[in-house]
Amino acid sequence: MKLKGLSFLMVVLFTLPVYAAKVRGSRVGANEKSAGFFVEAFSSKGRVLYKSIKLDENGKFEINFPSNESLVYWIDNYPVFVKPNEDLEIILPEKKSNVFVLGGDNPQKNVAATDQKGSSNIQIAGKSSINSLLISEIETSWGNFVKEKKGLQTIEEINGQYLLATKLIKNSKDIEINKYASFYNNFRLLESKIQYLRMHPDVKSDKSYFDVLNRISLNDQAINSLKIIGLRALISNYYAFLKLSLGAKISDDDLSDNGSIGKMEYLLKNVSAERVINEELNQSIIYHLSIKGWSPELDKVMVIAIEKITDTATKKNLTELREKYSKVSKNTIAPAFSIPDASGKMVSLNDFKGKVIAIDVWATWCIPCMHSLPFFLKLRDKYKNNQDVVFVSISTDNAKSKDKWISFLKSKGMNGVDLHAGDESATPFEKAYNITGIPRYILIDKQGKIIEDHAPQASEPEYEALIQTALQTK
Repeated sequence: MKLKGLSFLMVVLFTLPVYAAKVRGSRVGANEKSAGFFVEAFSSKGRVLYKSIKLDENGKFEINFPSNESLVYWIDNYPVFVKPNEDLEIILPEKKSNVFVLGGDNPQKNVAATDQKGSSNIQIAGKSSINSLLISEIETSWGNFVKEKKGLQTIEEINGQYLLATKLIKNSKDIEINKYASFYNNFRLLESKIQYLRMHPDVKSDKSYFDVLNRISLNDQAINSLKIIGLRALISNYYAFLKLSLGAKISDDDLSDNGSIGKMEYLLKNVSAERVINEELNQSIIYHLSIKGWSPELDKVMVIAIEKITDTATKKNLTELREKYSKVSKNTIAPAFSIPDASGKMVSLNDFKGKVIAIDVWATWCIPCMHSLPFFLKLRDKYKNNQDVVFVSISTDNAKSKDKWISFLKSKGMNGVDLHAGDESATPFEKAYNITGIPRYILIDKQGKIIEDHAPQASEPEYEALIQTALQTK
């Protein structure tokens, strides 16, 4: 009987969560009426915690999270390194302050505080607590440096800041946390160096300038701890810095394009980190589709990406997007549409059979549209006597803004083919042509095939050149 009882106890113990991290604390001068905050945590699977935290009547809070791995908790935007089974008590500063305090029952006991340049001024109490805030120290140190220099830092000052942050890391004896802190330090160094090159595009740098690339890997476990915006920034900066080290120019489109095919091909070939593939590669593809549309080059990327992505929902979404966008792309038959004009008369794509059709998708609230629309109207006036081309403006203003749209047409003297796709009966146009951003320019040839589904803006010389080429084609 005793053996059976012991076996039962062992089963119970092994079915309970073995790891449970706890973060508790309070905010100085706060109560239940004070604003709360959000806490986030990330792993290789992506975001594993996103929670709104409210304070009780004493300004206190508690966060419990079972985990079998060390995680960086972003608590009110402060990165705190938390290990399994760890119990941390923190004291958040008043909202107006950037000071962050970590402590136990007596925050004034064994306090390690410093006012030196670059410090985050964090007061720390407890034997292991100093390590938990090491990443916060690094982030704040770099943040203060950038704020102080206002983008005018020299290379010597950037290297000096790196060494200062490195000294902070050397004060810690925790190998695991030090690896994460070093990753953040190298990330910020790379970020500052590439920013310097953007500010000084004519500067010639030797190979040693790019040495930080040897200290950063996009497969590093620490990359999983970054918030989404930080992950995106790191990958873009890393790829651009790498290309610059190989002789690229800072002005190259491949370096500034968030949906660069070159960057996506690099990730597919060199990165195995699950979160990078599932999140960043996926977002790069979606961004590219929304800005430039589908192409055979992108399709090759999508096929491999769909195979490598492990998240089921993401894989399914990309598969559907691939099919959807490939149907409305260069050389495909333009989807039919029927949209009302200002008088309510329905105008169909078929009405312009045998003509080159130049479409401008816009809205009265869209500032970039307002900058580009005059160029479109100028071209419409230039070709008004050419029976082989028609310029069609299609507004996506919603139904409630239709009167505003009509008034705008009158104020600008727009009396050509101007349609309103914001009515409920016309919204299928936006779905058919995958309108996810405006202004959007679409060119259709005399045979009803799409010349470009994401054509250059009307302000660009390439736009009229495409129209001229289409007019000369029988």
